[in-house]
Amino acid sequence: MSAPRRPVKPGHVLVARAGHGANCSSIGSVIDTLFVTALAGGAIFAAVMAALAKEPIRTVDAPPVTEKKEGAAR
Repeated sequence: MSAPRRPVKPGHVLVARAGHGANCSSIGSVIDTLFVTALAGGAIFAAVMAALAKEPIRTVDAPPVTEKKEGAAR
C-alpha cells in the first residue's frame, strides 16, 4: 500500500533540476556519464592514433612476362 498523496508546499521544494538524472543524487548517474566519456575518449584516441600511424611503403612489381615459344607443350 502506498501513502496517500499530499499537496507539495512551495517551502518544502528547494531545487528542481533538469537534465539526465536530474533529481537523483545516487552515484549511478555519475557512473553512466563516466562510462560514456571514457568510451568517447577511447574512440577519439584510436582515431587519432590510426591517423598518425606510419606504415612502411612497399612496391609490388608486376610478375615478369614470359614469352611462349612455338611448339612448347601447354
